[in-house]
Amino acid sequence: MDLISHLTRLSTLVRDGRALTTPVPAPQYPPRAPNAPIVALLSPHPDDECIVGGLALRLGLESGWRVVNIAITQGSDPTRQLARGEELRNACHYLGFECENFGERGLTRVFQDARDRGGDVWQANVDALAEKLSRLRPALLLAPHAHDGQGTHIGTYWLMLDALAQLTKDYAPLIALTEYWSTMETPNLMVEISLSQLAHLVSGLLHHTGEIARNPYHASLPLWMMEAVRRGSERVGRPGGTVVEYDFATLYTLLRWRDGALERAWSGGRFVSATDHPEMAL
Repeated sequence: MDLISHLTRLSTLVRDGRALTTPVPAPQYPPRAPNAPIVALLSPHPDDECIVGGLALRLGLESGWRVVNIAITQGSDPTRQLARGEELRNACHYLGFECENFGERGLTRVFQDARDRGGDVWQANVDALAEKLSRLRPALLLAPHAHDGQGTHIGTYWLMLDALAQLTKDYAPLIALTEYWSTMETPNLMVEISLSQLAHLVSGLLHHTGEIARNPYHASLPLWMMEAVRRGSERVGRPGGTVVEYDFATLYTLLRWRDGALERAWSGGRFVSATDHPEMAL
């Protein structure tokens, strides 16, 4: 196949992907123990749970963890918030994730400038998230990194830190920072996502009907995960080193919350293949 034919075929496949509407059958989870550990996704918007949730999905499918999506907001458009909440519940039900909301419409003003100004709204948001974390005590939190290129994503990072600071000092969860709008400078974990797991995440996005009608980003999620393999091979691994032969992956920065601060969970980088146990990521 010549280069132009290859690129034409690739472009056609992506365009065809925009027309996908039918999910694959829902994931089949193993029985969960009553004391199963919890992984919580702090999702700035409905749909983030599908985009960055590969590690959480794998922990639920392969290790029997409870996966709880904590929906920080339901978007900024008041006319869409109730509908987005319903789409979110449908997506979480399909993926086997539990869903924790903040009222009917989610939190508001989850921005770094709201934190910088202080005041009642920010503190109420912190208190609301701290209550959920205190009750759930997740062993692992997924949340955007501090420079993720979108206001609510960045605000969610700071909201998490302020909420954690209100909890007891004996609570020391792992934190997996995620990326979407802007890349992380120093990821230390690449988790391979199998073809079937990627199909489940894309199928989850199909439940966010209003958003993909506006922007069919579900079609480009596989390409985003392929790009993560390129970057992760040299950012998680050694620059100029051996390229990791995954097709799809998600990048994270694994940290530990301890004594009121974040610290690197380990030195160097770690790769977790589709055949590895996902708890090797931790």
